[in-house]
Amino acid sequence: MRRIEPVFPDLLPLSHRLGPPPLAAEDGAVVLDPVEMRLLRQTESRQRLAADRNLPRRPLRMLLHGETALRERVFLERLVGTGSGILVVLDGALAPAVLPAPTVEGQVVVLAPSVPAFWGGAPLTSLAGFGARKIPAGVLLALGPAPEPLAEARRAVEEAKGAGAQFVLACPLAVPPEDRHRVYDGRAGESGDEALENLLFHTDLAQLAAELEREVSRACLQLGMPETLPGPATSFTPQPTFAASATLLLWARRLDLLDGVSSSGWQLRRAAQALLASGRDPRALVAEDNLRVIPGFTPWVEAFARSAWGGGGEPFDEALARWAAD
Repeated sequence: MRRIEPVFPDLLPLSHRLGPPPLAAEDGAVVLDPVEMRLLRQTESRQRLAADRNLPRRPLRMLLHGETALRERVFLERLVGTGSGILVVLDGALAPAVLPAPTVEGQVVVLAPSVPAFWGGAPLTSLAGFGARKIPAGVLLALGPAPEPLAEARRAVEEAKGAGAQFVLACPLAVPPEDRHRVYDGRAGESGDEALENLLFHTDLAQLAAELEREVSRACLQLGMPETLPGPATSFTPQPTFAASATLLLWARRLDLLDGVSSSGWQLRRAAQALLASGRDPRALVAEDNLRVIPGFTPWVEAFARSAWGGGGEPFDEALARWAAD
C-alpha cells in the first residue's frame, strides 16, 4: 500500500491505496483512476506493484480496485479485522461475497465509476447485491465535456438510481489534450466537426465542470439521492464522524466554487479535518452542545454544521439555494 493525494481531496478524503491502478480492458474500454480522475487506456503501461502484506500500525482509510480485491482477499480480511476501512472501486464485475464483512458500520464501501459513453464509458451494472451485505454502494460520476452536457449529467444520476446506488459522488474528469484529440479524431471524420471542436477545445472546462456539479446536485435533490460519501469508516473514525466530515468537506468545495477567493470554505475544511482526526461522534457533541471542543468550530462553522447535518436551517439553506439555483 502507498500514500496517495487525490486530486479532489474534498470529495475523496482517503490517505492510501492498496495495489496499483488497473489496466484498461483488452477490448479498448476505458478505466477511470479516481485518484487522478483521468482515463486509463490499454496503450498505457501501468507498473504492477508488489503486494505489501504488512498491516498498518494504525487503521487507515484506503482505496483499492476490484482486481486487487479479488487477488488480496485474505489480506483484506486481515485489514478489515484490524480496523482499517476500504473503498472498493468496481472496474468490472465483482460479487459482493468477495468483499470482507465489515466489523463496524460503513467500514467497507463500494464505488462504481460512471464515465460518459462519449468518453468510452460502459453502462452501470446493478449494485443491489451489496446492500444485502450492509455494504454501502454508490456511483462516482465522472463529469466531462459531452454533447448536451447538462442532460448527460442528469441521465447519469437517473442511471445511478436505477442501478441501485445509495449515493452519488460527482467529480470533474481530467481530459488532457491527447484524450480530446483522440475523441475528436474518432468522431469528426475527414470533413471535421465545428461544434465538436468548440466543445473539446474552446470550452472553459473548469466552468463547465462546476456547472455540471451543480446540475448533478439539482438532479439528486429531485430524486432524493444523497451526495455525501458515507465511508470508509475505521475502528478509530466511526461512520457518523466520517460522513459528517465528508459533508463539511463537500460544502467547503462548493463554497469555493461559488465565492472564489472570498469563500468561507477554508473554515469548513479546517473544522472537517479536525473532526476527522479527533474520531469524536458529532451526534454526541451536538447533543451535548459541545462541538466547540473540536478546533475550527467557530460559531459560524458550528451553525453551518448543525444545519447541514440536521437537514436544514441557516446558514446552510442559503448556501444550498445558491448552489442549486438555475
